[in-house]
Amino acid sequence: MQVPSHIIIIDDDSLIRLVVAMALQAAGFITSEAASGKEGLQLFHKKGADAILLDVIMPDGMDGFETCSEFRKLPTAKYIPVLMMTGLEDMESINHAFEVGATDFITKPINIPLLGYRVRYMLRASQTTRRLVESEQRLHNLAYFDSLTQLPNRHFFLEHLQIMINLAYRKKLKLAVLFMDLDGFKRINDTLGHHLGDLVLQTTSDRLRKNIRSSDTLVRTGATQDGLSIARLGGDEFTVLLPMIERNEDAAIVAQRICTSLAQPFICNDQELYTSTSIGIAIYPNDGETAEELLKNADLAMYYAKRLGGNTYQYFTAKMSETALLRLNLENHLRKAIELNELELHYQPQLDIRTGEFSGLEALIRWNCRELGRLSPDQFIPLAEEIGLIVNIGEWVLREACQQAKKWRDQGIPLSNMAVNVSAIQFLQKGFSKQVAAILSETGLEPDVLELELTESILINDETIVLDVLRSLKKIGVQLAIDDFGTGYSSLSRLNNFPIDRLKIDQSFVSDLELNSDSAAIVVAIINMAKGISLKVIAEGVETEGQLAFLTNKGCNEVQGYLLSKPLPMAQTEEFLMKQIHGN
Repeated sequence: MQVPSHIIIIDDDSLIRLVVAMALQAAGFITSEAASGKEGLQLFHKKGADAILLDVIMPDGMDGFETCSEFRKLPTAKYIPVLMMTGLEDMESINHAFEVGATDFITKPINIPLLGYRVRYMLRASQTTRRLVESEQRLHNLAYFDSLTQLPNRHFFLEHLQIMINLAYRKKLKLAVLFMDLDGFKRINDTLGHHLGDLVLQTTSDRLRKNIRSSDTLVRTGATQDGLSIARLGGDEFTVLLPMIERNEDAAIVAQRICTSLAQPFICNDQELYTSTSIGIAIYPNDGETAEELLKNADLAMYYAKRLGGNTYQYFTAKMSETALLRLNLENHLRKAIELNELELHYQPQLDIRTGEFSGLEALIRWNCRELGRLSPDQFIPLAEEIGLIVNIGEWVLREACQQAKKWRDQGIPLSNMAVNVSAIQFLQKGFSKQVAAILSETGLEPDVLELELTESILINDETIVLDVLRSLKKIGVQLAIDDFGTGYSSLSRLNNFPIDRLKIDQSFVSDLELNSDSAAIVVAIINMAKGISLKVIAEGVETEGQLAFLTNKGCNEVQGYLLSKPLPMAQTEEFLMKQIHGN
């Protein structure tokens, strides 16, 4: 059963109140009465109302116009229909009634028989208007606000930023855009789940709201509401707009305050999580004159802050833009490198010190770009890891190396070991061990010929996950080695937990061992440690007879380096191996 609408009647004439109330009650409404504007406001606060009938001419210093204006200031009365009852028929009074928020007006003497129909129509029209306004508000929120954090989104921020740029231009002032990206957020999201990731994002937005003082976030003209200069652009990216700064250094003060705040642990479901933030800063007008340009340059500066290790900030510089263009050009070419057959493998022979024979090879990728020329791995592998291409490139390398090893073994070349480097991203990719098994099956290479070289950084990830992958690889039958050993974070006890076959001493220690006693001591310690847990040791970067003699004397198992052979293209590698067979 529908509840009757409640109408408040405000008129200083008690007879009019009585007549109007009786007419409305006869039409099915509930009524309440007030003799003045002040009394009517008090009644509304106490009981609320669906509509208000309001006399214009009233005593006590508050007429109908002022009373209507006061009603419209109340959030709960914003869309309540107000019917002004007046004996004034001049256009000035009518216009004034609408200006202060009246919905409609009716002249006195009131046509009582039609009053109920008039109020009912007004209520229906008001409900329709309210639904339209609420629908419009929902659409506005969807278009301009982030549903998770309730912060403005990218679209809103860019529009707001452009308005502030125009204001700064007219007043000849500076403003700053801070672009933030959370360090380590992907790790939290991937390992602990999106639910905890969302809680971290919500906590981050709360900290930003509290941390940024109103003097940082509000335009001093008061044109915006609190918090509108903070936005979530998507994912774990946030922005802060600092309008009307006096010095460029002011932005750094805010950036450092944000870094300190976001580096504090997050407590989510009784779990303590740690992250930090990298911040890029772009200043108007030095670093851009449009919203898009400033945001792009702040984003680029953030990237450089992240490359420094995160938890810091960087100002944009023109050199960053030049470097970014070169990087973008490199990225565009790299994305096409596989399909254009521009990648190739070179192979560096490995010598077994005990037998004096070359029995193994390390496959090393090279990129011969048609436009950029020959590029070493140092020039493109880090980029491939950043943009997610390393998984495809790593799969190509693995398949190519296995195919070539199988071909040479079929030719009678006694190749017992083909070493292939595996990045941490590739290793932790779901289904990596299945991919290895599939490639070995596809190429026909015996599993024990393949050796996967893993960096020490892989071992510092979740031990359960790493151990599961390593064990599944050992079930396949492949050999496992730790590359660049001594430069990472492996402890002996942790290393002993993993099914590793070989340690590879980093070339930085080998190149220095004849001149630096510390490097020599580290090399000896690694060899002795490996012997103690039954691991083989290979040293890379051997370039002198003295280095080879030292390693041989200390019991190193294998070596590779320019003293023996540089990495060779496929044809030259085959020629090198054939010479070893025939003793030439």
